[in-house]
Amino acid sequence: MLNSDNNVRIQAELEFNHALKADPDKFSFSLIQLALDVTSEIEIRQSALLHIKRIVPLYWSPAFDKFIGPNTINQDIKSSLRSSLLVLIGDPDSKIRSSAAYALVQIAAVDYPDEWPDLLDCLYSITTNSSSSSYQVIGSLAVLHEIFDDVVNEAQFFEGGIAAHVLKTCESLSQNQLLSREAKVETFRLLRSICQYFETADFDVPGREQFCEFVIPQIYKLVDSVSKELSKDQKSFTKLVSWDFKFEIYNIQNVLMNSYSYLLEQYLPSSYETVLFDIYSQAEKYVLLLSTDFSMQDISKVFTDTDEFYSSQKERREPYPFLTLTLTKEFEFLQTISQLKHINSVEEISKIMDLLLNLSTLSVNNIEEQNNNPNFFVTLETGLNPEVTIRDSARDLLGDMDATDNDIFVRLLIQKLKDTELTPSNKIKIEAIVYLLACCFDNDDTIVKEPPFDVNEILQFSISIIKNERFLTEDFQFLVARFILMIPKLFFKYNQHCKDEAVSIFSQICSIIPFLGGSENFEIVKFSILISFQYYNYFIKAKEFGHSTQSQLLTLVHQLEPDADEDVNLMLLEVMTIIIAIDNKILTESQDTIRLILTIGFKNDSNFALNTSMFECIEDLISDIPQQNYINLVTFVFPLLLEKVMAFNGEYNSQIDLSLQVLATFLKNHEFQRITEGIFNSCFKVINKFLLICEDDELLQSGSEVLIELLRFSPDLCVRYVDSESGESGISIILKDISKFLSPEMTDRAIVKLGDLVTLVLEKFNTVIHQYLDEILKALTARLIKAKEVPTIENMILIFNMLTISQPQATINFLKSFEIDNVSALTRILPIWFQAYEVMRGYESIFSNVKAFIEIYKLGDPSVKSLVVDGDPLPHQVADGIIITRSMAKKMPIKYEKVPADAKIIRLLLDELKNETLSNTNDVSSHPVTGHSHEDVNDEDDDGWEDVENIVGTSFDQLKQYVDDDGNTHRANDSSNNEMKDYLINFFKQCAKEDAHNFGTIYNQYLSDSQKALLSECLILT
Repeated sequence: MLNSDNNVRIQAELEFNHALKADPDKFSFSLIQLALDVTSEIEIRQSALLHIKRIVPLYWSPAFDKFIGPNTINQDIKSSLRSSLLVLIGDPDSKIRSSAAYALVQIAAVDYPDEWPDLLDCLYSITTNSSSSSYQVIGSLAVLHEIFDDVVNEAQFFEGGIAAHVLKTCESLSQNQLLSREAKVETFRLLRSICQYFETADFDVPGREQFCEFVIPQIYKLVDSVSKELSKDQKSFTKLVSWDFKFEIYNIQNVLMNSYSYLLEQYLPSSYETVLFDIYSQAEKYVLLLSTDFSMQDISKVFTDTDEFYSSQKERREPYPFLTLTLTKEFEFLQTISQLKHINSVEEISKIMDLLLNLSTLSVNNIEEQNNNPNFFVTLETGLNPEVTIRDSARDLLGDMDATDNDIFVRLLIQKLKDTELTPSNKIKIEAIVYLLACCFDNDDTIVKEPPFDVNEILQFSISIIKNERFLTEDFQFLVARFILMIPKLFFKYNQHCKDEAVSIFSQICSIIPFLGGSENFEIVKFSILISFQYYNYFIKAKEFGHSTQSQLLTLVHQLEPDADEDVNLMLLEVMTIIIAIDNKILTESQDTIRLILTIGFKNDSNFALNTSMFECIEDLISDIPQQNYINLVTFVFPLLLEKVMAFNGEYNSQIDLSLQVLATFLKNHEFQRITEGIFNSCFKVINKFLLICEDDELLQSGSEVLIELLRFSPDLCVRYVDSESGESGISIILKDISKFLSPEMTDRAIVKLGDLVTLVLEKFNTVIHQYLDEILKALTARLIKAKEVPTIENMILIFNMLTISQPQATINFLKSFEIDNVSALTRILPIWFQAYEVMRGYESIFSNVKAFIEIYKLGDPSVKSLVVDGDPLPHQVADGIIITRSMAKKMPIKYEKVPADAKIIRLLLDELKNETLSNTNDVSSHPVTGHSHEDVNDEDDDGWEDVENIVGTSFDQLKQYVDDDGNTHRANDSSNNEMKDYLINFFKQCAKEDAHNFGTIYNQYLSDSQKALLSECLILT
């Protein structure tokens, strides 16, 4: 199977699978024996372990989702595999250790603790046994780390005694002078995973909080002591493994200090000194590498253990990114400390400033890389670079400092800027100073009363550099770009002192655009102008900039677009939305802007973020424009897009998908800007032909959305439409579309918009299609019963909401009038309706469901009242002491109580009333609820309850009497104007007052005490 010949590999794979299926026990045993054979090649042994990883989910236990069985692996073989894997995690080769650990943790996920109760004891024993090799200790610790991440739950960790045991083990190992540094690094990785339990612990469980408060200071003291000891050894800074150790140390300290600083205040001063010392010491080594190519030869000149570092890794890490990550973790901890212990010292801040300047200075390689690839510059400046940099850490540190420290930093940097002569040799240093200044300006800890420098002087100095022909050279463009990017941040920080100058200053910056040449010149400067304009948008409305600025910025976008890559395309469209906002109407007088938007957006038609930005640009561009401008744009755009749709060849095509979405975006806006009959006819013809031949789910979704938007605002054009080839009417074609979507061959994903389409057809063409209505609704009902995808079910349920609200009795009678699989359609639909409602999203959808349920309840229909459905889940479905894994939980059926459908409706409506009440209490009632929440009602606030006795125990007769008093206890402020809440309260008042359809029986038999209390509160106190 390792042969380079493909045919040989295929044959070997077939023989392998045949042997495995014939006897999984024998085959598994053979593989583990091969892995144990130290005389075999590493590749062969590793391959054996990789195949064991494949076999375990298939044959080990039914708890695995992929289990195919039918029999599990023999218990003796299982025991042999477990013990063998414990041996292999101590192998000298890191790849063998890693593969064995993976398989071991796989097995532990289903076997621990019931089938493998001594697993942790075995691992503890290996780590603490003095005869264990360093490899055995490292392997065991790595497995423990993975087990705590994936297998051990909180109850086992805290109440099962695991926490205390493993902490004791970590303490013992960290103080073992004979243990290798690599093993200690692994010890601290394990300790880090333990600390994460403390972050997420459920402190409602008695004893946990006290345990954490007891052990956390001890853990921190241990880690702090180890860190200080390591820092004393100057040689440690020339060892990569020591940097790795420091990374884990600061990981732990940061977690603990962020979550439990109130327990660790005594360590703040010494921790601050240690982390600064470490950064200073490591920076010396790091800066040495900035002037190199980061080759192995360069790394080896600075560090003495490169070979050992590589050989000990489970996954290869390159030194430079790893070193950067270590420093950024230390800066992160310094940031945490500085928030708790303000520096407030000019001397200390001056040292930190010099340190940051050294580390933030761009290397020659970095500058060359950005010059050769300006797209990378944009990726860095817009925060889209996935790799963390030292500059990112500097920005975070300075951005989070308190106002006093920030003020000192700004003054020192301004002075440094003034003192540094602007020469070619200093340009990179000045660029770093200006970068750090911009980071300080990002800090908005407090409103600044007075800038610690002359703002106008710095602005004029910056503009003089930007506009100086001497610096408008490729050699100085990084410096010019940095000033351009810094200026809007200065305005934002001190806007109350200088905001009036912002537009004028930006206009002066834009004045250099004509001197920047063609598309391949000064790209860094051009990009910086566009990014800077995005910053201005945070505090200045786009309309304050003039047409001249709009035109100049569009010129830049046109120039930069051809060579833009993925991240840059996204930035260009984002900045286009702001450019459009200056004056969108003037940009629709020609086709240039929409052509530019489509050119950028279609560069990567499968990029969701890029697509979304393009849609936003189009929406902004066509918003409230003159009718003729809209028609001109549509006349230009639609033929281009429809041509792509007509090229459909039966396979999914992302260009066609995006074209359909752009068409829908244009059509959604034509409620006020009507398309012409000619445009409608051409679009209607192409889209319907496409829908009838297409079988792809995604394309059918997008195509049906175009059809819906065509019909929504142009129903008259659809009625008049006659196909020039077939002679079919528009209504006939629509019915064919619906018939296709209702077909059982259609997947749920394909018909996710079916509900919207049918609802629209019923609203717009009811009189025309009346004769087909029953047939459509019966087919829709059958399709709804088969649907599995929640969005599709929700969408179809909305049709029944609409019908029920307008004609409740007719809708219920219709569902009772026919059967599906020998069961009444009503009996099949109502449980689905209830389930869909519980997860429904969107205020309007939820409100329509509320109205529909109320109408159903008001009917008091015997068929509804006699229908028994699922209520709440039954409690105690798992016996005490039984541990359920995630995979087991997925397969366990949930048991429910059984309640009448009318009682279920009342419960669901009460849940919605609870949501509305909570929203009102939290002062967010002005924002429509967008989904359901099932949190308990907050009963800590007793305001308004003092005059109502025993409200929790209110009987139905008492409730009815309160309501009959017609408002004597009405005390709530109705200023929230919450329509749904009022609607529900009025309904429940009517039910209580009239005992509508045996509401009292439901109240007494099917409502919990908390539900009764909620209803009593809402009806009595409002």
